[in-house]
Amino acid sequence: MPPTDTVRLPGGGGARPPLLRPERRDQSTHRRMKAKMGKQGITTDRVRRKIAAGLAAAGTAALLSACASAPGGQATPLWLGAVSSNAPVIPVSVTSWQDRKFDNLVRQRTDFSCGAAVMATIFNFAFGRETTEEQVLVNMLRIADPDIVRQKGFSLLDMKNYAQMVGYEAEGYRVDYATIQALEVPSIALLDIRGYKHFVVVRRAWDDRVAIGDPALGNRNMSRADFEEAWNDIVFVVAGEGYDPQTVLLQPPEPLSARRLMALHASIPGAEVAEFGFTRGFSF
Repeated sequence: MPPTDTVRLPGGGGARPPLLRPERRDQSTHRRMKAKMGKQGITTDRVRRKIAAGLAAAGTAALLSACASAPGGQATPLWLGAVSSNAPVIPVSVTSWQDRKFDNLVRQRTDFSCGAAVMATIFNFAFGRETTEEQVLVNMLRIADPDIVRQKGFSLLDMKNYAQMVGYEAEGYRVDYATIQALEVPSIALLDIRGYKHFVVVRRAWDDRVAIGDPALGNRNMSRADFEEAWNDIVFVVAGEGYDPQTVLLQPPEPLSARRLMALHASIPGAEVAEFGFTRGFSF
């Protein structure tokens, strides 16, 4: 087994924490209570050990709760059990459910930077041009009015001017839903959701739903009815040298769900049950 951290108890040095002693106003009462506890097998040392164990459990729980809030995507040592003696503890990359929602998607960090985030997504994953939301934001603010951007966000004209400034062609088109279904390139759409205007990447569209890359909420699916209600019938397309026709943006992930996770990580594969039955076995 791997070494475990020692939880040090308050009070320093010893294994026993300092105990608050009650004020002994009535010595005879104290002696009677002590004699009664002795007859029942309750000793002072036993009480102290129970309190020490309780403090140790509380300290361990605090340590575990602190570990649970570790940021996703970092290498974390996990003890998964050993199949041989002296097996090492191997750090593995752990990604949270929340972080997985933003696979192949640049996440927006401010309430007005959805335009910069979707442009960074297109540049990174459709053209292989490495950039960040911050870099796009700073450069777009050089050609736009910062005060208007902070109040209303970027406009399609700002995004078009920036794309042309860095060597791409970009244009907005008024189209119908059938055209979105036929598109073989990722596009950008402006949605109005309860009065909140928000840019998203349109990855794929089907008869009943649309897969979008939402820089605020992550990869998700919208029903066709909800999308058409929020959409203004305009798509913004970036074109130019370096475009990858096999871009991952045209391959949206399936929605994360409990059923999908169960299918991917089922504890008892069907083949093993068929071959060995519900008996103890080892797979190497």
